[in-house]
Parts: sequence; C-alpha cells; structure tokens
Amino acid sequence: MSEAQNKTLIKTRFAGYIGPVIGVTALLFLMMFQGGFFATGQILPGINLEKPAETGAAITVEETLRPDYYTAIGTVRSRNEIDIMPRIVARIVEIKVRSGDRVKAGDVLAILDAQDLTAGVAQSQDQLRAANAAVAAADEQVKAAKAVLDMVSKDLVRNKSLFEQNAISRREYDQAITAHKQAEAGLQQANQQRSGAAANAAAVSQGIRQAQAGLGYATLNSPIDALVAERLADPGDLGNPASVMLRLFDPETLLLEVPIREALVTEVATGSSVEYAVPAMKASYQGTVREIVPAVDPHSRTFLVKVCIDNAGGLMPGMFGTIKIPLKSNKKVITVPESAIIKTGQLESVVEIIDGRLLRRQIRSIDAGNGMREVVSGLRAGQTIQGSPRN
Repeated sequence: MSEAQNKTLIKTRFAGYIGPVIGVTALLFLMMFQGGFFATGQILPGINLEKPAETGAAITVEETLRPDYYTAIGTVRSRNEIDIMPRIVARIVEIKVRSGDRVKAGDVLAILDAQDLTAGVAQSQDQLRAANAAVAAADEQVKAAKAVLDMVSKDLVRNKSLFEQNAISRREYDQAITAHKQAEAGLQQANQQRSGAAANAAAVSQGIRQAQAGLGYATLNSPIDALVAERLADPGDLGNPASVMLRLFDPETLLLEVPIREALVTEVATGSSVEYAVPAMKASYQGTVREIVPAVDPHSRTFLVKVCIDNAGGLMPGMFGTIKIPLKSNKKVITVPESAIIKTGQLESVVEIIDGRLLRRQIRSIDAGNGMREVVSGLRAGQTIQGSPRN
C-alpha cells in the first residue's frame, strides 16, 4: 500500500471518530450543567456556603394547636336563576339584550313575529261579529215564538169555554189544542237556537282572548331585576317553548352550594357563620348558612349546604368556592413565615440549618393567613430553618 493510500485511510478513520467523541463530550457537559457543577451562589446539600446570621435569623420549627377545620368545595349559585323561553312557536324578530346587561322587572327582552297572531285575532273578531248577529237573530225568533204562543194560548182559553157551552165542535177545540202545542214547541226550538248561538259567541270570545294572550306572548319581559347571564338565540331563529333564549340571574341573591360529607351533619347548623373563599377573587369572606337540604345523596354520601354570600366585587354564578367549617377538635400544625419559603415554579422549599451547614428541603404548604404558611409535609418540630434565605 502506498504512502498516499495510508494517509487517506488514517483521515477516514479519524473522521469516523470525531462524531462520537463530540457527542459524548456534549452529553457530559449537559449532565454537569444540569447537576449544577457550573452554578454559583446556590445552596447544595451538605455544603456550608454562608453563616445563618448573614441571611436572616434562624427559626426553630415548633408545633402549635389551632382549631381544626373541614374545607369543602362548592359552586356559587343565585337563588333567582331564570330561563327565558317563548310560550309560543314564532320567529324571533329582535333580542334587545346581551350577556352582561342589567335589566329591570318589566323590561322588554325580546320580540317575536306576531303577524300570524294578529291575523288570527282579526279573524276571531270577524267570527265574533257573526256570532253576535246570530244571537240577535235568535232573540228575534224567540220574541216571535212568544208572541205566537201568547196568541194561541188566548185562543185555546176562548175555544175551551165555547166548547164547554157547545158553541163549537170537538174538532175545532182539538185544532186549538194542537195549535197551542205547536206554538210551545216553536218557542222551545227558538230558545234552543238562541242558546246555541250564545254558546258559539262565547266560544268565539274565548278564542279572541286566547289569541290576544298569544299576541301578548310575542313580547318577552323580564320578571325580575336581574343580570343577563347568557344569550342563547339570535334574531331569525325559531323560538319555541322547549328552547331557552336567555338566562337571567339576580346578582344580589347569591348562594354558595357546598356538598358536605354526612359525618359532619352535627357540625353545621342553619344560621351559623362560616368562612368562605372564592379563589378567583383572591379573598376570604364571612357567610351565613341559610339552608341545609334534609337529604343525603346515597351515591356521594353528602348533604347540601347553602351559604348566603354577599356579591363582593362581582361574584358570578358558576364560580368555584370553598368554605371552612370549624370542628370541635384542635389540630397540631407547623407554621412558618412566608419569607422563609423559597418558591421555584410550583415547588416550595426551605433552607435547614444543620451543624452550620445549609440544606435545602422540599416542602408543601397552604395559606395560614397573616403572612404565615402551614407546612403540610417536609418539616417536623425541632428543625431549624433560615427566616429569610436567599434564592
């Protein structure tokens, strides 16, 4: 093999090694970087970086007793939540409100197409005029029948007297009796016709009232002072009694409906005061238990508690809320200042001091109020931590 071929072979082999070597070097560099080898100023387990006095006073973790609470999750509702639905089938002509609008009782919310209803009312009025005319004609027939009956009644009395005096024949007397019976039948028939005409007129009048009521249903009004929660239809849609057009609620009558496990049924009483919070509002409030539903859900083993709440800053139905029910027992808890907790994204940690060294410990905590956090895991009584550690 020539010298040129040897050089070419060496270059080819060297080029084949370069890729893997670079890859391994990059991987080692990445692992060292993630492990914090190049980081400065961070607290590493077992390394004494600085004295406690330089980073805030040391705090000895202690357990304290506080009243125990049961926290339950519920939903904000309004005592007055109303679905607005048409009472007739008609095309929607106009909707005067949108979501978020405030309305007063009696305000017009929507208008339906009333052309067919108007035509129906006009037709019913024509029918009523015809029915009233028929009643008037029947009245005239009754008057005429009464006049005929009066006349033949007098003839019958006279013919009876003449027959008893043998002044007329039996045949003439029988004819008078027959004429009287026919007059009575004629009056009875006239009265029946008059009753039928009157009943028809009454039915037509009822139809007019129904048509006019239907015409009134073409305008939808708000039954209460409320806030429009949802608008579920638009002009041109076909409204019907099975479809909801608008949803209203009274923002001044809000409740927090919370299912409570049945074991706590003796811990809650109507009229008692409870603390509730709505995370969306980032605040806690005081409410009053207004109603306890006297039935337990057999599936969830819970009963429903309704807490009256103030509309503090724009609460809306459907919001998530929690209540804290004080229990009769006390609970041992560990609390630390918020300043002692280091937050890294969703993670929480504190800096523990052990024999002059600083060790970072992961914890989980919840709000305890007044600038304190209740540690639910990660610390125990007797440990010492920094009050204001550096991040």
